[in-house]
Amino acid sequence: MSTAGHAVELRDVRKSFGKTEIIRGANLAVRAGERVAVIGPNGAGKSTLFNLISGRFGPTSGQILLN
Repeated sequence: MSTAGHAVELRDVRKSFGKTEIIRGANLAVRAGERVAVIGPNGAGKSTLFNLISGRFGPTSGQILLN
């Protein structure tokens, strides 16, 4: 995947707290001007995902690319 035209790109992003894996290999590509919704039940990892994208948390592995 190329970041050309993407505002945000996640490549196999994983986040663990201790032995608990919260985000398990997230992949996402959002084009400039595109709107995307992330939905799911409580405890699904939505807030953790946003904290990874914003830089508040660092990923355990994978890449977060902001263009």
